Amino acid sequence: IGHGGEVAAGKLAAPRAEAQKLRDEMAALIRALPPDPRGGAVQVRAASFTAQGNALAYDVILTRDAKADATPLAGVMQFSVLGLTPRGAETTVALKPVDITLGAQALVRGSLALPEGVRARQVTVSVHDGAGGKALGMRVLPVR
Repeated sequence: IGHGGEVAAGKLAAPRAEAQKLRDEMAALIRALPPDPRGGAVQVRAASFTAQGNALAYDVILTRDAKADATPLAGVMQFSVLGLTPRGAETTVALKPVDITLGAQALVRGSLALPEGVRARQVTVSVHDGAGGKALGMRVLPVR
């Protein structure tokens, strides 16, 4: 019976090692991304936006200078979408804020509803220390 705990620990070691390897590889890839040209306490290092019907799918990579033992930053990511209405008029729409928690880096993925018929062309990503709080970083990016 005494060997059961050792066997279970051995079975967990391989997946944990693989997960750590993937985290290390992701961190290396994020470090290789060009810096946010605007700088800031939080940098929007890269982002991908795709309009899918009446939704905007997003993948956003955020970084901040944080020590390994630093407290994660709880904040809000806000998207302001520049697009065209069904009649062709230019419009800017603020989407629902996304709550984030950021250590040294984070990949934030999701999808948000767009107003009916709005075709997104460009997104301004801004990160704040809370809803309506101090701006920590921002970047303007195109929609694919």
